[in-house]
Amino acid sequence: MTRQQLVLLMNTDRDPQTVVRAATTSELQSLSDALFRNLDTDHPAFGAQIWYDLAMEELDRRNNGAALAS
Repeated sequence: MTRQQLVLLMNTDRDPQTVVRAATTSELQSLSDALFRNLDTDHPAFGAQIWYDLAMEELDRRNNGAALAS
């Protein structure tokens, strides 16, 4: 995901938590990677930290849910 694609996604009218929860695990992993790379710049996109936190929480929830189901 490019920075431009990331910024477009983050600037939609949709609730970030709704977007994150609706994403597949693969999409969520790609999103969290793009967010991490963006946060590791001198000028990260506004709101990137919130999106990153939500994505990481959702990945953690999915991973813990899968571990508990085993």
